[in-house]
Amino acid sequence: LRERRAEGMAREVVSRVQRLRKDSGLAVSDRIRLAITAPMEVQDALRAHQAWIAAEVLAVDVALGDAIPAAWEAQAEVDLDGPAVRVALSKEA
Repeated sequence: LRERRAEGMAREVVSRVQRLRKDSGLAVSDRIRLAITAPMEVQDALRAHQAWIAAEVLAVDVALGDAIPAAWEAQAEVDLDGPAVRVALSKEA
């Protein structure tokens, strides 16, 4: 059950990041840098799927933590049925 929940969280994060990419006017092929802020238990669940998340959204870097620096191009809330999660992305130069 715990692994299924972690997979579901990872899928929801990927979905939201893809929507944020589109809303930000990025091309499907653009590489990005991704930051995710979340409570520690959510970070742990996402860390188990970090490489998959990166591959799905073409992220050269995925940073998991509890704060997002201000210099990100786009940010959004992600609803994971409870914990507050934010994603931020910037186009990789």
